[in-house]
Amino acid sequence: MHAESDPDGAWVRALTGAPAVRSEAAVAEARAEARLFRHISREHAREGRESYGEIAAPLELYALVRLLRPRHVVEVGVSSGVSSAYLLAALERNRQGTLHSVDRPKRPVAPKSNDRARSSWSLPAGRWPGWAVPASLRPRWDLRVGDKALVLPLLAEELNEVGLFVYDVPHHDRAARGEFRRIGARMPTGAVAISDHGTPGEECRALARWARDEGRPTSGRAGSGLFAFAKG
Repeated sequence: MHAESDPDGAWVRALTGAPAVRSEAAVAEARAEARLFRHISREHAREGRESYGEIAAPLELYALVRLLRPRHVVEVGVSSGVSSAYLLAALERNRQGTLHSVDRPKRPVAPKSNDRARSSWSLPAGRWPGWAVPASLRPRWDLRVGDKALVLPLLAEELNEVGLFVYDVPHHDRAARGEFRRIGARMPTGAVAISDHGTPGEECRALARWARDEGRPTSGRAGSGLFAFAKG
């Protein structure tokens, strides 16, 4: 695992409307989470995973939580838990909020002795989603293992407000639109929705349509497939 080298503070500003000095301070605070990064790196090293399926912008996610101060964050896609760990660390620093994560584990179908297996998001033997998240951060974590098509409607019924929504799984746009609609009904003005299409510079069409329906522009994180918008 490699540290995020060039976090996009301008993306954080665009989504939160926070002054540049506050946005940069939040990103700098995320950079300073050296102990958290070392823990995650050690867990990955134990499994021989120098490269692993993980979100491109964990520091920006941390900064967004610090600035938005959401009561509830919903995350779809956990894998080893890099994004989960940074979201949880920011919630802990806020001293409020819960992370609700949804993941359907993918088990390897072949020995993990080749580069392709090591770089995938499949779970190492004997591990569970979020296996790299420190135990000290787990009290604020509601981890739900199952099909997102079944779990997200339940969350939409249970939660009265979602301040940040992170959708980081391979998906079909038609299915994603229905899932976005359900969670979107719980997102107030100023809440942020993020989707990762995977390919750098390529926007998730379901997210683009959602933003267009809301009359809001999307903003892309430099050098990634991450696009987002803030509800107006």
